[in-house]
Amino acid sequence: MSKLVMGYWDCPVCGTKEIRGDVANCPSCGRARGDVQFYVKDYHEGQSLREEELSQFEQLDDEKAQSFSKNPDWYCSFCNSLNSDNAKFCNNCGSSREDSENNYFQMLQKKKEREAAEAAAQPQVSAPQAKRRSPMTVFLVILLAIIVFFVWMNGNKTSGDLTVTGLQWVRNINIEEYKEFSESGWIVPQDYETEITDSKLEIAGYTQVIDHYEDVEVPYTVEVYDHDEYTLEDQGNGTFEKVAHPVYKTEIRYKTEQRAVTRPEPQYATKYYYKIWRWTPSRDVTASGEDHNTSWPEVELGENEREGKRSEAYAFTVEHSKEKKGPETYTLAENEWMKVNVNDNIYITTNRLGAEPYISDEKGNKLVKLTRVTK
Repeated sequence: MSKLVMGYWDCPVCGTKEIRGDVANCPSCGRARGDVQFYVKDYHEGQSLREEELSQFEQLDDEKAQSFSKNPDWYCSFCNSLNSDNAKFCNNCGSSREDSENNYFQMLQKKKEREAAEAAAQPQVSAPQAKRRSPMTVFLVILLAIIVFFVWMNGNKTSGDLTVTGLQWVRNINIEEYKEFSESGWIVPQDYETEITDSKLEIAGYTQVIDHYEDVEVPYTVEVYDHDEYTLEDQGNGTFEKVAHPVYKTEIRYKTEQRAVTRPEPQYATKYYYKIWRWTPSRDVTASGEDHNTSWPEVELGENEREGKRSEAYAFTVEHSKEKKGPETYTLAENEWMKVNVNDNIYITTNRLGAEPYISDEKGNKLVKLTRVTK
């Protein structure tokens, strides 16, 4: 059995279809085949077929295959008919092959180029489109909305119905004590008073070392031949050739490798046990009041004590005279707090985004920075 499959063609004159590739003239109208393209029934170009699927096509035996030229037909420039590559003269009009230049495939290429040029020359009629807003218009609308939103979010609200109803202050001194602690470590702190009480070798950590090797089966993949699939390629003479394409499959195989097995090896170091003395927060001494008479608390230090960090805070409370809101408490710097008195009427401006409030004039101009106390 040869590698050839019978092709077919359609008559462009009378429309007769599925004319065998070994027939040179239309059996219906007698017109010689010319501007035609060969095809195989129930097959599309590039389709892959298994060997058992080829049985649906007419496969040519060796004797039949030898009746076809091994080269594509040549195209007569005078009568536009196709002739076997073995023919020196046109079977339709008798013209010499030497007077014609193109073969079957060249004829098809020029036909495609001609059809493409004709399609490009046709006027393109586009459907009317709905009027669309320009991208710039849409952008400006979105930008304006964003600006309005941020202006509103950053907007300030000034409250002018506030009356100071109370003052508060607190001052604190933290008292530190010099205390002894028992600790251990791989090094002894140098910045403190210490006394080493013991030292010994202990496990400080582990490192992985090779203990032995063992054989393991390691999988790997390999591509191996599985079967052939076929495509049918136009020979330009009324036949198609079966072209084999190998198809591979992936197989998993195993190989033996030696793999190291590790074990943890302890690492020893000298660990120190020691006494250490540190200044440590011990207690607080606090003074507070509700007027401007501020003072630091009196401190009585015991043995091994000293004053540590000092802290202070100054606040006032306001209430709304018009809005039904609870009292609000704010803290501020001492020098500004000294200027605030009970029964003062003040303006406080707040921000919608949560920025820190401040004492302002009636127009919202910033005068003194505040921090609100939340309960």
